[in-house]
Amino acid sequence: MRAFHRSERGFSLIEMLVIVGIIGVLVAVAIPVTTDQIRRAKADSGSEVAIRAIANARARAIAERRNIEITLTAPNRVQLTRQDVNAAGVTTGTTIVGDSNLEGGQEFRRFAGQGDTPDLFGGSGAINYGGIPPVMFTTDGTLVDSAGDVVNATIFLGVANQPSTARAVTILGVSGLMRTYKWSGLQWQ
Repeated sequence: MRAFHRSERGFSLIEMLVIVGIIGVLVAVAIPVTTDQIRRAKADSGSEVAIRAIANARARAIAERRNIEITLTAPNRVQLTRQDVNAAGVTTGTTIVGDSNLEGGQEFRRFAGQGDTPDLFGGSGAINYGGIPPVMFTTDGTLVDSAGDVVNATIFLGVANQPSTARAVTILGVSGLMRTYKWSGLQWQ
């Protein structure tokens, strides 16, 4: 009989308190980590919208043999406009071919204390072109300003008051090559 009672004994109060304490510590550690990871994932998602829009503008310019203008409007709007041309090669108007907003609370924003990306295309603002806006991709995939000069660009993104969400996209004007960067707290990576 004694052996039977011993096997049904269960857990002691101290064992239960230890288990509850361990679970409490794990939850307390997991919540801040998860929150920061969610912020970073949203920041990546917002920058991905900008990257896709820019890549789409370049691809359309090449495929449709028309210049595609990129307009970045604060706080978070990316608009693509095609320059329509008649048979004689004269511009007859424009057509909006893409219009999107950055996701996850991302805006065109540059945080204080953040230097330029390693590509060194950025000026002092959140949207930096090396020439006179508007900028557009031409039919050969180059990024040019309104004067037709090839330009490089840097676009800085982030969520207000959250420097860990800082992202940057650079565009090499001659090839349309894009690079993305994340702010590590000390430098662009």
